[in-house]
Amino acid sequence: MKKLTKAGMATMALAASLTMLVAGCGGGTTSNTAGNGTGNETGAASGAQDGGSIVIGQATKYDTTFIPHIPSDLYTNNIVGFAFDPLMTIDNNLNFVPDLMKSYSWSDDKKTLTVNLDPNANWTDGKPVTSDDVLFTMNVLASKEYNTTLQGSYGYLVSLVVGYDDILNGKKKSFDETGGFQKVDDKTFKITFKQVDAAVLWSDIAVLQPMPKHALENVPLKDFITSEFDKMPTVTDGPYKFVKVNGQDSVEMTRNDNYFRGKPHIQNITFKTVSADVLPGLLANGSVNLVLQSALKPTDVDKLKQIQTVKVLPMPSLSYQYLGLKLYHKEFNQDFRQALMYGINRQAIVDGLLKGYGKVLNTPVPDVSWAAATPADGLNEYKYDPDKANELLDKAGWKIGPNGWRIDPVTGKDSIPLDYPLGNTVRMASATAIQQDLAKVHLKIELHQPQDFDALAKKVQTDDKNLYMWLMGWSLSVDPDPRGMYDSKAAYNYPRFNDPKNDELINATASEAAFDKNARKQAFVQWEVYYNQQVPYIFLYQPDDIYAYTTNLQIPSNDWTATGPVNPHEWWVKQ
Repeated sequence: MKKLTKAGMATMALAASLTMLVAGCGGGTTSNTAGNGTGNETGAASGAQDGGSIVIGQATKYDTTFIPHIPSDLYTNNIVGFAFDPLMTIDNNLNFVPDLMKSYSWSDDKKTLTVNLDPNANWTDGKPVTSDDVLFTMNVLASKEYNTTLQGSYGYLVSLVVGYDDILNGKKKSFDETGGFQKVDDKTFKITFKQVDAAVLWSDIAVLQPMPKHALENVPLKDFITSEFDKMPTVTDGPYKFVKVNGQDSVEMTRNDNYFRGKPHIQNITFKTVSADVLPGLLANGSVNLVLQSALKPTDVDKLKQIQTVKVLPMPSLSYQYLGLKLYHKEFNQDFRQALMYGINRQAIVDGLLKGYGKVLNTPVPDVSWAAATPADGLNEYKYDPDKANELLDKAGWKIGPNGWRIDPVTGKDSIPLDYPLGNTVRMASATAIQQDLAKVHLKIELHQPQDFDALAKKVQTDDKNLYMWLMGWSLSVDPDPRGMYDSKAAYNYPRFNDPKNDELINATASEAAFDKNARKQAFVQWEVYYNQQVPYIFLYQPDDIYAYTTNLQIPSNDWTATGPVNPHEWWVKQ
């Protein structure tokens, strides 16, 4: 029930929440239906009780904009996900399973996708969720107004559909005019893509959250974000509906008794913005019942574990932190980059700063993903080895000068500036740890004053000529589609890594052969091993997400995924 995106720069507006995970990638038709949970942390789901209320605490203010695909931040999308369902959701094994989409099939040429919506899916005003709602949503995402005036972040979800460019440029108004969309009936439609693409269903179409056409079609698109509907939607199709929005302090919701996947057990849910410093205390006294990702710190875990009425659950995340290098600085060659991987004691950062709640990372795909490569596949683990780092730095041309520091072979300087943002305390502390580690291999790292995140992000995105190295993170969607982030022409390829072989390996992950999941997995492994050798990013670690909830809140054990619990209609409160 959460928002899904391809990727986001961690803690930035682009860092939308992640939910949908890829799994089955074969062609053909599926008629799987969304199943119910079968158990909880303390007993069987058959003991579920109806009624009660819970408070979900978030440590960052949400935006008061609740139309699907308008907000791009994690905290607002957590709320939107309780009200608006996507076409597909995930199970606890990170497999895609039906949500609004009851079933689908591919044409023989793998260019046309036929989707059947659940016949029982309705809006809370009783009107059915239809093909027209999906088309309306796709047209919004492709429109010039959405991508310019509204500065929407999700136009890419429909960018591979036939006619996208014509709609974006204002030549056409709708995909049903371009050959990209065909309505078969109210609950069946076809989408035709520009090319064969094995990833497009999982990374794009599955995450679409239809907007109610009948509630929004008379609102000019430019006025979406100022409309009454956006401030508090009056029609939803998810397990909960809006009751009251109290500025940026709290959002009150009540259950949708006619939710097509089953009437939710919990009557009322409130999202509340609270300070991260007081969250542990609020959990302890029961004022907050659930804390989602990005609110609790590793240092909170041991304290919370001492509270008998609180359950703490660290979960491997789909995000990572990295040290970035602008590779148009030619001195940052492959030997130099590998030297940094060996020269930074990344395990010490995980053990010390993360208190063990995380893992060293060596590839762009976190190991919780089905597509992750392993050392058995040929990944270099780059275990801490200062001697190896010194050897590679010598080979890279970074010679030690008379003052004991290595000299940049291009600039002639004996130091490298490192920029990093305010906000993430572990990341800020890791800057000092990196400086100390690299000093041991005679690299002098000059730490600049930490900057406002948005200011540094602008420098990264615009290739500021004075930027050499920086610390940031990526939040990833569950489908690990690397396009748009890691290929040479990708806007988000911030190191500016330009490598034709890398591009070829990336394209293979979405080829026609990759409709077979096993073939796609092997394509990913080949790309990851190559990327691991080239190390365009200096991968640091993947942190655990720290979840915590009060023991009277019963969440089925099979509802927990790498993105948190995903089916709130199955949760219940022990009376």
